Amino acid sequence: MKIFLPTKLILLAVLLFTGAALRAQTHYVMIETNMGNMKVMLYDDTPKTTANFLKKVREGYYNETLFGRVIQSFMIQGGAPDSRNAGPGWSLGYGDIDEEIDGEIRPNHIPKKGALAAPHREHIKNSDMSMFFIVQGYVQSKEYWRGWEKVNNEAARKAAKKKVMTQAVKDSLAALKPGDFAPNAERERYNSFVRKVNHQIDSIARATPGTRFFTDEEIEAYSTIGGAYHLYMDYTIYGEVVEGLDVIDKIADLETNSADRPRKDVRMNIRVIK
Repeated sequence: MKIFLPTKLILLAVLLFTGAALRAQTHYVMIETNMGNMKVMLYDDTPKTTANFLKKVREGYYNETLFGRVIQSFMIQGGAPDSRNAGPGWSLGYGDIDEEIDGEIRPNHIPKKGALAAPHREHIKNSDMSMFFIVQGYVQSKEYWRGWEKVNNEAARKAAKKKVMTQAVKDSLAALKPGDFAPNAERERYNSFVRKVNHQIDSIARATPGTRFFTDEEIEAYSTIGGAYHLYMDYTIYGEVVEGLDVIDKIADLETNSADRPRKDVRMNIRVIK
């Protein structure tokens, strides 16, 4: 049976879909350097930061500036206006507080390798849009990060376990514990109860202020491409490198002076490609 929709309804649906698509449109920029190029996707849910960055790119604000601060296994920072005509050995990266905007820190944006972020002054989460940095970070195994969670949240887990393991729960565990020759059904009931108890302990521990547990996305990123976990929810991350991750490594590998400036100048030009 065919269903016919009124023309006006169809037109309205098309307009709504088109409007949503336009609002969700993603922008890309190309960061061109003498060490290679990086294609960067900008996020849509950081509208002020993304719009500000795009405006500066279109104005040529960052063109001919340097990556003036590089720390191996951490990040590469550049775009400071004082780097454009800087002489050899000059310390760079002094931002302009007049270029600050309100931060847009999002829990779904993680500091994985390639993350594009805005610096800020200590204890002030406003974004300094006179510069930007790109995360390099480092890789560790999934087991390492799960172990890190246990060690760094040990006190919270002990407190949560104390809350959950009431006498009634202990009695239930004792009653359900299968003997050496118990049927598989009994073993599964016991294991299911243990999983439920552990889930309660984890939930309480994760909700404890001051704890730090990783999302599945973080674990995957930090164990494959790498990242700087300690930056999470501390900086506005408004994009990510989608092509040219190896360029980050090339720049981060450069020899630097005591002020973290590469001894070889890495100059950039940035253009909007979408």
